[in-house]
Amino acid sequence: MRKSILLFEFIMLISLALSGNQEQEMKRKPQFTRGLYINAYRAGDRKYMEQLINDFGGLINTMVIDIKDTHGNLTYRSSLGIVKKVGAQGTLIKDIKSYVTFLKENGYYLLGSIVVFRDSEFARYKNGKYGVRVKGTGKLWRDENGFVWVDPFCEDAWKYNLDIAEEAAKAGFDEIQFDYVRFPSMNGNTDACFPYKKKGMKEDAILAFLSQAEERLQSYGVRTSIALFGYAAWHNHLPREGQHFYEMGKRVSIVYPMLYPSHFADNFLFNSQKEKRTYDIVFKSIKRGDSLLRYTDCKLVAYIQGFDWKRSKLGKDYIRVQMQAAEDAGSDGWVVWNAKGEYKDTYHSLVNKVIKVHIPNEVPRIHEISRGPVNYESQSEKYDNRGIEAILRW
Repeated sequence: MRKSILLFEFIMLISLALSGNQEQEMKRKPQFTRGLYINAYRAGDRKYMEQLINDFGGLINTMVIDIKDTHGNLTYRSSLGIVKKVGAQGTLIKDIKSYVTFLKENGYYLLGSIVVFRDSEFARYKNGKYGVRVKGTGKLWRDENGFVWVDPFCEDAWKYNLDIAEEAAKAGFDEIQFDYVRFPSMNGNTDACFPYKKKGMKEDAILAFLSQAEERLQSYGVRTSIALFGYAAWHNHLPREGQHFYEMGKRVSIVYPMLYPSHFADNFLFNSQKEKRTYDIVFKSIKRGDSLLRYTDCKLVAYIQGFDWKRSKLGKDYIRVQMQAAEDAGSDGWVVWNAKGEYKDTYHSLVNKVIKVHIPNEVPRIHEISRGPVNYESQSEKYDNRGIEAILRW
């Protein structure tokens, strides 16, 4: 009898310990994300970071830190030999582990952002071996903004990015977010050539990369996530870019659709009340995204606009309106994005508790969404490539 009691007590202690660990694990990610994106140069500026922490304090609980930027350069000094060979070594953050420790000690959940396939450095490595080429030549293909790309079909490129992701996970980041996990947007008559293309669709390559990422990083206890076009939540499948909202969501923990109202076509959800249109874009996009993810364990956190492009079309308090829309729609949070790291307006929006925005008395009915293209409620909600073109020019 005594042995049975001792055995029972031992089992209970183990159970409590395990539940405590699980609870601690759950606490690592905020229940509702309130975050800011920090670009590479701002992240490496100690005075800027200290001032940001001093200003925002507990108003935010999450920071997205650039690990590899849109040119392919790392923010920090890496110990990976391949990074040095490629010429992508960073110097802005000299000791990434102590940097992460400093921010986490201040109470922030940290995402390491890695731009994957728009990478000039790796595309030019070994005389352009891994880059998207111009058909019939050995020249690297360029998009309309002059950027060269890595071929997303190339598994060596997958490994390179996952080696960097693994190093960031070891440094203590809570989550690794992959950006530009797509093919370059191009018209049908493009002269681009993908040297590593095999049988299969573009999305097959993207999904295979994400599956490998999840497999490699899960042992470190970090989450994987993606940033993707906001329009993907409306159309589900963007064949030109190889992005499939539902299928990508099955392979990551969190999706972050970029819901910047300025990046949707001006007639999209048009309303003469500017704040109403701004609100609806974020609210309805999240509802549609959640519907697409309903058969997955994936969460949805909205990237919202913290910059003033097309501000005259967004309404006076457009940042706070987006925050409110994300909360009302049942999102798992929001992250404000400003390329320059200028967050004065965001700060004022956060401390302003009174929201002056017209919200409809009846929440618009959102249709259930299948895995295929959605049925649009009105002509103003019709998928429009001009929104993506606006993103590309930004």
